[in-house]
Amino acid sequence: MLKRMFFDVTRGGVHSQIDVWVEEGKVYHKARLFNAMPDLRVKAGEPYELSTEWLMRLSRLHLWDLEPHYRSDHPEDVVWSLRYEEQGRGEVLSEGVGEYPPGWDELLLLVDELAPEGEFIDPYLIETLYMTYKSMEETEFGPQEYTEEMTLDRRSQTLRYRRSFADDIYCQTEYKNMNEVSVGLDMWDRFFRDTPQLMMDDMCPIEPARLTVIVDRHEGSQEQYLWHYSRTCLPDAWPRFIGMIAQRLQIATMFTNLINPGFYLHGAKAGELIYCTVKIPSLGRSFYYITNDNSLRRGDKVLVPTGEDRSPTSGEITKIDYYLPENVPFPVEDVEPIYGRDFDVDKESRK
Repeated sequence: MLKRMFFDVTRGGVHSQIDVWVEEGKVYHKARLFNAMPDLRVKAGEPYELSTEWLMRLSRLHLWDLEPHYRSDHPEDVVWSLRYEEQGRGEVLSEGVGEYPPGWDELLLLVDELAPEGEFIDPYLIETLYMTYKSMEETEFGPQEYTEEMTLDRRSQTLRYRRSFADDIYCQTEYKNMNEVSVGLDMWDRFFRDTPQLMMDDMCPIEPARLTVIVDRHEGSQEQYLWHYSRTCLPDAWPRFIGMIAQRLQIATMFTNLINPGFYLHGAKAGELIYCTVKIPSLGRSFYYITNDNSLRRGDKVLVPTGEDRSPTSGEITKIDYYLPENVPFPVEDVEPIYGRDFDVDKESRK
């Protein structure tokens, strides 16, 4: 059981302290915020109403096991120290620069509950990030709305993922990974500060998938972003952001569009040429072909010219690359165009 704790943290130029102690089973505290003047605000010790629950949550952080020193080259401007004492045990002294110990976010939440005026948590800190990916997919029953949802929650250090067809068929899972969820949330502002909240490709002939992102911040504000889910509309930093989440949380990409590079790296930007590598089974070889169809994807079956008579032959796109005219691997005039998609079921009739 906690006897006394003194926590001091400086982050982003804000210096806060809190002294916490237990008397007769109740939690008392005094918080200080150092800004332009020392002791700008001081809160007198008052018993915390939810003392038992608060103490149990604190005990689950195992602060007794903290290392004496935490150091990192992480660019975050954070300096902190913690003096922690339990009943019947000695003190633990721990401090860090740019490095967070296990349970850091939960510790900040606990002291923020006692003294929100101490600004232990950045008011603009992202609490949750909710992403929804929607598209129309062809199924054996015809076109169906397909949805993927992903939520990163700082308080529970949980990532929740769900995919569904028209809400009738779905699967969902949950990942818990202390601090890794926080890393993903903290990266949002670093990657997407000043990014437009609406980026849509109105010129696309086929309705592309849509991504909605809702950002909830600690002080209660909310932001909403609406982007087409393609390389032509997504921010340049999106591959780094979503790739980092997939890597850190070890999410499989086999059954997901949201974190599959084949989806968020797809689409030619203005001025780019589309070069497709097409494998032709009847020839046992692959060739470069060019197209202006931005809807084609890896794995699509297409008709391409082969031989001297340029007869249409069935092939499969195995790779798609985008080049500016000055960077193409082969001159445009030397590359044959793709005729179009291959919808013929009877492939053997076409040689």
